Amino acid sequence: MEKLPQKTVERLSQYRRLLMRYQYLDKPYIFSRDLASMLKINPVHVRRDLMLLGVSGSHSKGYDVQNLIRQISLKLECGAGKSTCIIGFGHTGRAALEIFAADFTPMNVKAVFDTSPKSINKSFYNVPCYSMEKMVSIIEEQNISLAILTEADEELENLINLLIALGINGILNLTSAQLSLPSGYHLEEFDLITAMIKLAYFSGK
Repeated sequence: MEKLPQKTVERLSQYRRLLMRYQYLDKPYIFSRDLASMLKINPVHVRRDLMLLGVSGSHSKGYDVQNLIRQISLKLECGAGKSTCIIGFGHTGRAALEIFAADFTPMNVKAVFDTSPKSINKSFYNVPCYSMEKMVSIIEEQNISLAILTEADEELENLINLLIALGINGILNLTSAQLSLPSGYHLEEFDLITAMIKLAYFSGK
């Protein structure tokens, strides 16, 4: 199956979140220009994304909201349910688990790994927390293929090599460390601290 462009996938996710709220306004249809206006993006991008999705709208009424939600969900959730682990259970790790353990996300978080005795051998949101020493066996047993990295240390390179060797093919990096993965592996990075610095800087008068 041919993959959609990354930017299209990002926007489709935004469309769905907005439409999930919009459906309760008793408006069964929506125009692409209105969708673009609410998200403050170019209407051309919306029309192109929906064309790639394979849905069509009415010139007089626009797009059927329920059908649009359904078609976007079918496309985005082709990889849903992939088993995921969170590595590091400090503040960022706990926030990530709270988000990704929710029913409306495609993440199926199977395990958390940490070094703190306060967290190990406990469950959070029905997800067990294991010691780092159990990472190899748990990832193999649970057939985990995605990892969310929330903490970085001097052993980071060795950790990444281990994850790849264990069959992890996608990593969400929530640390400030710059990662580099071999070809064929997918990396998404988000540095919360840098994002907050940008927010504070550009919001100044």
